[in-house]
Amino acid sequence: MWEVSLIDMFRGLAPAGPRFVHFACENLHERLPPHTTVRYRTTVKRYIDGAITKFWIVLLGTTFGLFAVIGVWVGLTSEGLQAPYLNVAFVVSWLISLLLLVPVFWLMKNRPADKVATWGEAMVGSVYVFFLLFWIYGTVPHQWLTFAEAELNWRSDAFLIGFRTPWDSSQGVLEWALPFDITYATLKDLIAVAVYGVGLVANVAVFVMWQKRGDTISAPELESQSRYGRPIVKAADKASAAKVGV
Repeated sequence: MWEVSLIDMFRGLAPAGPRFVHFACENLHERLPPHTTVRYRTTVKRYIDGAITKFWIVLLGTTFGLFAVIGVWVGLTSEGLQAPYLNVAFVVSWLISLLLLVPVFWLMKNRPADKVATWGEAMVGSVYVFFLLFWIYGTVPHQWLTFAEAELNWRSDAFLIGFRTPWDSSQGVLEWALPFDITYATLKDLIAVAVYGVGLVANVAVFVMWQKRGDTISAPELESQSRYGRPIVKAADKASAAKVGV
């Protein structure tokens, strides 16, 4: 009995089904002795591993994008500030919220999903999650609002008019295009809503990942096999295999 695990040296276990897997199976059967039974093992991956990677990619991309937009806008509209035009307290509070997620993801990957939490673990976990939510929904928006009001002077008496139009230097492009006025206080609150929105989406995503941390993703089985256990491939696939020297 031969047990076969198809392995990609760069990406670990290879899912059954792609052409190179069929080529490998064909090559394997040609090398085996007659009347040898081959059993294929399906690749199983954990859902949580890929979910955490995608979560960090999206969250870090959102972080850099939000900081870039705020920094560029503040740099173009405010005077007396130096690059990168962001408040240290606001940036540090945001980064701390990211660091607070690291233990949560460590537990997702290493704690068995069917393990029952003790009374002490439940208490510690609830206090930690409460502090994390308090930090995300309380501290981070507070630091942004304080920065916008105290250092940027984004108040209700400061109007957002945009860049001066080339045809009328007395009006800004927003003042000319919009039939209503927009104050910097409104812009400040909209950015605060965006901060809350990022936290809410991340909150729901982490809850879903925690509930599904024990799920697995199975690779598809081989499409079909001959009566000798060899996978059936099309003639075009065999010709392609011969060209690449498999």
